[in-house]
Amino acid sequence: MNINHKGFTLVELLMTMTVFIIAIIIAGNSFNAILSHTSKLFRSEESNIEGVVGLEILRHDLQQAGYGLYTEPMGIDYSEAAAAPANAYNDAATNVPRPLVAGNNLAAVTDTSDTGPLFDILPSTDYLAIKATTVARNRTAQKWTYLRYTSNDVYPNRWVSNAENFATNDKVMLLRRQISTAGQAISVVPGTLPNAFYYPFSNTAFSHLVSLSADVYTVYGLDDGAGAPRMPFNRSDYFVARPQDATTIPAFCAPNTGILYKTTVNQSGGKLNYVPIMDCVADMQVVLGWDMNGDGMLDTYSNADGSAVTGTGSSTDVQTAMANAANNTSTITPNIRNSLKIIKVYILAQQGRRDPGYTSPSTIQIGDNAESSLTRPATAGMYDIAAAGWQNYRWKVYRVIAHPKNLPANQ
Repeated sequence: MNINHKGFTLVELLMTMTVFIIAIIIAGNSFNAILSHTSKLFRSEESNIEGVVGLEILRHDLQQAGYGLYTEPMGIDYSEAAAAPANAYNDAATNVPRPLVAGNNLAAVTDTSDTGPLFDILPSTDYLAIKATTVARNRTAQKWTYLRYTSNDVYPNRWVSNAENFATNDKVMLLRRQISTAGQAISVVPGTLPNAFYYPFSNTAFSHLVSLSADVYTVYGLDDGAGAPRMPFNRSDYFVARPQDATTIPAFCAPNTGILYKTTVNQSGGKLNYVPIMDCVADMQVVLGWDMNGDGMLDTYSNADGSAVTGTGSSTDVQTAMANAANNTSTITPNIRNSLKIIKVYILAQQGRRDPGYTSPSTIQIGDNAESSLTRPATAGMYDIAAAGWQNYRWKVYRVIAHPKNLPANQ
């Protein structure tokens, strides 16, 4: 029996090994490329998720602007933010509060109104102050009820779910709504304490009201802390800033970007409580849409402070409508309550980390085409990425649009 002992030659072995090595190299490079792409995609999606969550908080507050505010002078002084720059958006101590106050393309300024380290607001970004009872973070501010009455008693309604009811000594305010042919007037019913606009809540807190007649009385929560509230509403400010403590800024953010903050004005002292809602932000721009002639249709758009407009209205008309005095009664038109229909906020934010293999467009448009003169007018609505040295970063413009549902202009 013949047995063939012939095996592989050295050349055949070398060729086979070469093919396997080439295949392994190709597979390894492909795997590295997939890992790199997956990592970039993950970081990008991480930024997107952060953006969605943070901007939904902003959208909620914008839609709540004006909730629980009164329209008639109260006759009792109040205070808002205690220090610059937040105090630039305070209303006068005896005036009706405006649902929204905004600053346009701020100069670089250090925020001294916080409770911790100082913050530097990014230059040429906008500022938003939103006023409503619900924009605070405490549990009491998220609640409301109405008054019920019998022939000899007035008492607060209690909801089926106890979690929705006020706790004893929660600080609340009572508003009276009167409907007439002139419209709806909302006034504050002063508290029982001397010179107070609020009530410590209890089941008998409103028993001194002997008759409710045909008016509607609504109870809104302010605060659950100790001491007297300083304002008959709550307030949340939004702006882009860099903490002077650089360790609190993510290391992967592009140089000189900031953090978009939601801040609440502390009822007990007027300082700001900071909540970061988006990292690595380059810009925030605000555009406001108005019905200046009262026909129910949008006819004018303005920048944050009304100094630039497009449409049929003039900047003088818009700035008059935004002024403190114009919002001092419910019957003046135009004003913010009766004329503001839409708020647009544009956020330019970094996606993912620096990528040396990527080159961003040298300029990025902020806002819609027709709004180029309302966002960054010096550069026709364009943000100069190249001048900032950020071309190796990916950027996205987030667009938040809200129709404040508590303003008569949207009812």
